[in-house]
Amino acid sequence: MLNFIKKIFSIFLIFNLTFVSSAQAATTFDNINGDGTGFDVSDQDGSPSAITFNNDGTKMFVVGDNGNEINEYILSTGFDLLTATFNDINGDGTGFSVSGQDSKPQGIAFNNDGTKMFVVGDNDNDINEYRLSTGFDLLTATFNDINGDGTGFDVSGQDTSIKGIAFNNTGTKMFVMGAGDGDINEYTLSTGFDLLTATFNDINGDGTGSDVSTQDNRPRGIAFNNDGTKMFVSGFKSPQAINEYTLSTGFDLTSTVTSVGSVVVKDVDGTDNDGPMSVAFNNTGTKMFVVDLNDDEINSYSLSCGFKVSNSGKCPAPPKIKDVRGIIDAQINTAKNFAKDSSQSAFKRLEILRANKYQNTSSQNIELLFQNELLKKVSNNVVSPIKAKPNLLRSLDQFLPDDWEVWDEGSISFGKIGDNSLSSAQDINSLGITVGADTKIDNDQILGVALRIGQTDVDVGTYGSKVDTNALSLSVYGINSLEDKNFLKHVFGVSYLDNDIVRKEEGNTNTHTGDQNGKQVFGSLNFGREYEDGDLTITPIGSIEGSYTALDSYTESGTEAISYGDQDIKSLMASLGVLIDQDVDLENSTVKRRVNLKYSKEFASNSKVVTSYVSDSESFEYQADKKNKNIYTAGLGFDFKHDQGLTISTDYERQQIKGHGFINKFTLSTGFLYKKETELAFGLDEDMTSNFKISKALGVFDLEFDLENDFSNQENHNATLSLLSKF
Repeated sequence: MLNFIKKIFSIFLIFNLTFVSSAQAATTFDNINGDGTGFDVSDQDGSPSAITFNNDGTKMFVVGDNGNEINEYILSTGFDLLTATFNDINGDGTGFSVSGQDSKPQGIAFNNDGTKMFVVGDNDNDINEYRLSTGFDLLTATFNDINGDGTGFDVSGQDTSIKGIAFNNTGTKMFVMGAGDGDINEYTLSTGFDLLTATFNDINGDGTGSDVSTQDNRPRGIAFNNDGTKMFVSGFKSPQAINEYTLSTGFDLTSTVTSVGSVVVKDVDGTDNDGPMSVAFNNTGTKMFVVDLNDDEINSYSLSCGFKVSNSGKCPAPPKIKDVRGIIDAQINTAKNFAKDSSQSAFKRLEILRANKYQNTSSQNIELLFQNELLKKVSNNVVSPIKAKPNLLRSLDQFLPDDWEVWDEGSISFGKIGDNSLSSAQDINSLGITVGADTKIDNDQILGVALRIGQTDVDVGTYGSKVDTNALSLSVYGINSLEDKNFLKHVFGVSYLDNDIVRKEEGNTNTHTGDQNGKQVFGSLNFGREYEDGDLTITPIGSIEGSYTALDSYTESGTEAISYGDQDIKSLMASLGVLIDQDVDLENSTVKRRVNLKYSKEFASNSKVVTSYVSDSESFEYQADKKNKNIYTAGLGFDFKHDQGLTISTDYERQQIKGHGFINKFTLSTGFLYKKETELAFGLDEDMTSNFKISKALGVFDLEFDLENDFSNQENHNATLSLLSKF
């Protein structure tokens, strides 16, 4: 039924913390060529020694030991070796030469924006620094002679056979693999990524580093997960493997470093991956890349959860996965916004009634809400000349007593919430229909009931995660007076929500799905006073709105599935503002132009979510939406009302959410204020074709809008808008 309703809406509204867990994982070789081989780099260098990527995985850099150079590859799809091609930056098949600094380059690393490159020189036992005027562009790279004598940062005092290199996120710590002693040496940089400020951190007091020789006495490459609580070392010891370690404090080798297991890197035929010189990961740790020295290739592996390479390793806790947080945040925002939309549609109805003193009128409003640059989505909907053939039901007015009036409102909105270091971005598409009925009581008050049905699709992140929500609310609304300068409007209601959830990860074909239900109560008070000065009206306005949502627990399907406990969402917001409007009388019509300013404070808002992997009882708590928000709103708009009842309203609003971002919103409403001669009808044929019709008499003209939708073919939509003259 919800999917059926969703289709109706889609056509109608065209117009209207260190965390770990113990869930199992597996490392699987990606047989990208179908023959057990990886991405071949032998044409560029027959002795690849290290690998790294730019931030989005669209560039790969491979150190060539034979040619003493850095070779660059372009990936049309980030971190996908199938899309990689060699970038011949010099036009002769060579890469960026580092032979002037060292004849045996090994490890490689960049700073965060790619404007500095660091290359390990095994011959001279130093770290050489290069400046790039354009980030991650080797054509702009030049050697930075930090010592003035052509040498780099000397590490020979710690080891004379150095291989891999890595930094912490801020560049204030550098880690260099010492193959001679089988340890990792740590250096502190007082200025991030500035080798002139680097000093050796003697963590053991005897000039040694963190020992890894027990796991592999021929270590080569080194890599960390995003927060430094996991470390990975590639080694030549048979069987050649990637060794996994945990750090009790991220990027701190003085903390407890524990070996948790290893994975032998095998080709698809089960043979060992010869010579794992270096290891790297994609951003979420679901793809691992290993340099195969003997076969001169780069092999990729899929991990069923981020940064877990060994079966005895651990998946990241759910609150550390950006898409998990993004999904939770999307559920919170959708619930709060649906409560707000349910209240606002009733308040808009009351504004119309107050402006027209009820006058025995009903209204239909079709509202288009645009955020960011999505006006083009509406422009794709072209009116068809094909005449709809409605199978009409009776007019909705016939269901109610004469002193009750029916109204409805449709809305469609688009928006985006940006990502951050913890949570993925959200692309939001929502639509809804409100149908209500109200009556006059005590000659000056209004009492009404409204039913809103809404549907929201939120795309989370960039890998296919999403939250689709169908919601239904029933509310009671009213206003204390249509005539008094002072007014108090109120809405109180209940809602039901149904969330369909999909979670995917970067480079991971495993899809997790879940279904979650929820119940909601909400309320809002809006009060103000009008001050008139001729045709100018100034209205100070205050409002208080709140909602409480209880979402049920649910468990995902799929490998490494996560269970989510019951979730309560609390929201409370207070606002103060002023509305300034002015009436301009025209022949047979009136234009009202307005300016509104508002400050809102969202406080006492919070939501706690407890998660765990299905295969593990260990639970993790995420306190979401607990920060107070200051929201500043400024808007401009106007209303046009024809004496025959045609109304057009448009608004532009900018909401500045301090410390979080902003929302630009454009609102366009059109409808009629009409008496009983206006006809509204809806029909549904046996062949699943729906029809919606509005007819309105405008003097000597009849204005009609017909909409037909074939649910058996969602692309088959017909709409007509006609203006007929009476003779």
